[in-house]
Amino acid sequence: MTVALIAHYLGPRLGIGQYFQRLLPLLTEELKKNQVEFKIFASPNAFEQTPALKELKDCVRVVPPLDYPANKRFLWCATRFNDYCSEEGINSVVWLSNPIVLPWHPPSLAVIHDVNEWKNPEKYGSRLKTALRSLIYLSTSINCAQKLVAVSEATKKDILHFRPQAKIKQKLKTISNGGDSPLLNLPSAKIDASTNPILLSVGRIDPQAKSLPQAVKLIEQLRSQSGSPWELHLIGGMNSTTKEEGTAFLNSIKELSWVIYHGYVEDSELAQWYRQATAIVFLSKNEGFGLPIAEAVSFGRWAIIDEQNQAGIELGKEAVITVNTEKLESAAERILLRLKAQNSPNTPSELFTWQEAAIAYAEEIKTI
Repeated sequence: MTVALIAHYLGPRLGIGQYFQRLLPLLTEELKKNQVEFKIFASPNAFEQTPALKELKDCVRVVPPLDYPANKRFLWCATRFNDYCSEEGINSVVWLSNPIVLPWHPPSLAVIHDVNEWKNPEKYGSRLKTALRSLIYLSTSINCAQKLVAVSEATKKDILHFRPQAKIKQKLKTISNGGDSPLLNLPSAKIDASTNPILLSVGRIDPQAKSLPQAVKLIEQLRSQSGSPWELHLIGGMNSTTKEEGTAFLNSIKELSWVIYHGYVEDSELAQWYRQATAIVFLSKNEGFGLPIAEAVSFGRWAIIDEQNQAGIELGKEAVITVNTEKLESAAERILLRLKAQNSPNTPSELFTWQEAAIAYAEEIKTI
């Protein structure tokens, strides 16, 4: 048996890219231990952006159609993917993100990170575009895959809320992303940080999905109520679907001296920002996991999240401060009281690790 691990994403190495970076080195080692032959089908963008894929280059096939626009990518998967798998001697397929599983494909496992297309009908700018994406990446793939993996119990719950059929439940399993962070082992790096209290926002610059305007307003409340010069530092990049909105948001806050955008930074600098931060802020309501929450917990920092973010609560446990983003005045009061009572959280016990995730994936892959 030879399995194809499909790794593709657009834009910089943010959520999905970090997922590949953490999981793939460990997963490939587990597959070798289990004598499972594999190849990695990576998009050109993912290969260029992800160091782990470059380190695994001997087993990587760079597949340009995985970077095609959505309609052309689907057409290639519908008409050419089977032939490509046959040419590469592939017997089964693992879609690690954005799956496109069709009935005539080899037996497949599809990893589902979130179901935001079902939760937000206009997530991609229009109902039609979002509906098409949900049909391709969610509905069709969930129905046609032999196995499904959700990256959190919250995502599993969401899938079954929208698709409660028994046949879906039978093939769906949760394998949580790791809560441990290799960033902890990186040496100190020089960053341009003040001694003021800092809220750190890490992730895609997507104002609506990541509730970034609310983060700015929350900082205003913290500055007003505490009398301290709180700062908001934004780290992350933009992909093609959020570039216009992200650029407009950054232009709207450029006159605020206490909101600083750093763009995409290397891991050593990111680790140092986590060490420097008072807390991280992650106010997205709809998340399947939320890697910055895991990073914050690993560094012993509070994660301030929206009270609707069930995946974040599941991951961060007692290290999260939940707030209502519709009531930012009381949210700021809640944060300040919690920080006064306990400067840093207790690290949650029994964090699921990336090594455990890799072992669980390998077990599922063996039986596709």
